[in-house]
Amino acid sequence: MDEDAARSEDEPLPGVRGRLDDAFVELVERIAGEAAEGLFHTAAQLTVLRGDEVLVDVATGRTHRHEPYRTDTLTALYCTAKPIVAVAVLQLVAVDELSLDDRLGDVIEDLSTPWIAERTIAEVLNHTAGLHAINTVLARVLPPSSRAGWLHAAAPPDVWRFGLDRAYAEFGGWFLLGEAIESLTGEPFDRYCRTAVLDPYGVADGDLWMRIRPEDHPRVAPRISATFDLTLDQPVPLLAEVGPETCAEWNPAFGAYGCTSALARFYRGLLGDLAGAGTVLGGDLLRDAVTARTPITHDPTLGREAGFGLGFMTPLSTHVFGNRPSPEAFGHAGQGGTSFAFADPASDISVAVLFNAGLDADTALTFRRVTLVDSLYRALDAVA
Repeated sequence: MDEDAARSEDEPLPGVRGRLDDAFVELVERIAGEAAEGLFHTAAQLTVLRGDEVLVDVATGRTHRHEPYRTDTLTALYCTAKPIVAVAVLQLVAVDELSLDDRLGDVIEDLSTPWIAERTIAEVLNHTAGLHAINTVLARVLPPSSRAGWLHAAAPPDVWRFGLDRAYAEFGGWFLLGEAIESLTGEPFDRYCRTAVLDPYGVADGDLWMRIRPEDHPRVAPRISATFDLTLDQPVPLLAEVGPETCAEWNPAFGAYGCTSALARFYRGLLGDLAGAGTVLGGDLLRDAVTARTPITHDPTLGREAGFGLGFMTPLSTHVFGNRPSPEAFGHAGQGGTSFAFADPASDISVAVLFNAGLDADTALTFRRVTLVDSLYRALDAVA
């Protein structure tokens, strides 16, 4: 992209901060207009990379403090960050510290619940371990110190064929993967994700936090913006997200904070490894991870037919991304459609989107997400 032809921080669209190729102006103007209206969100970030070229890196709207929402504003990513933990686990497989066939009970000390201890790493990563039976809403309400005991006391699902039946496990699986990482490495899971995955992929330190520690919170807090719940009669800011208790809690399942430029850089690193770079993972292992592992069947958690690889949603057409991404595209989405990120090897693109508002599923997915992804690919078609 020609530097002179690219819009920049010095020549922003009204209400938009960042840079974008002219082909994306209409799309970004629409997002900015919706943020100003406040019906579907009041702020957003969007980053699109094609190869290493930055086509879009913009932010629009205002934070819960009514300050400008910027490209470096940090927001809760929820489950969109799950692939980072998954790649950290796969990196341990790549260096022979772990096997996909290892059982959780062989990896995590003092895991005495038999049905959980028997589950393999592969079953957890591809959501066939039956851990969807653990209630995520309760996990959020319980204090972190109580979560482990409650999880290990959970009953297995009825009539479940482990390794075959699949249901998206929002909390339990990634909680256990975090414990596995710490047991094998002797490091906090968030630090291992940083040193083994994010740093090698060039994700800027400070732009993606798997956990904001108490000592870091005072300096990071001014950059954090709360998500709004727009499913009620009036917008409700989820202020707990910006407080030190939530930011600093041990939560591999949905506790990360970041901005879209960092997520897009992570997916750019994955595309490089698929092409043979070997920065974090070998191409064969990663290719296995981003390919649907079991037949695509109805997922009782998501309420639709859905496919998963090892920690990734794929194919994206089964996750309400529309039909524009190629069958090889892979990624993940977060709470209520607030955020999502993906890579498409066929187009060599890495995309990350973040809205600061949770909506009902139909509006967030079938309207907001599908429309945006379609518009994004149409803009890509127009890029020289």
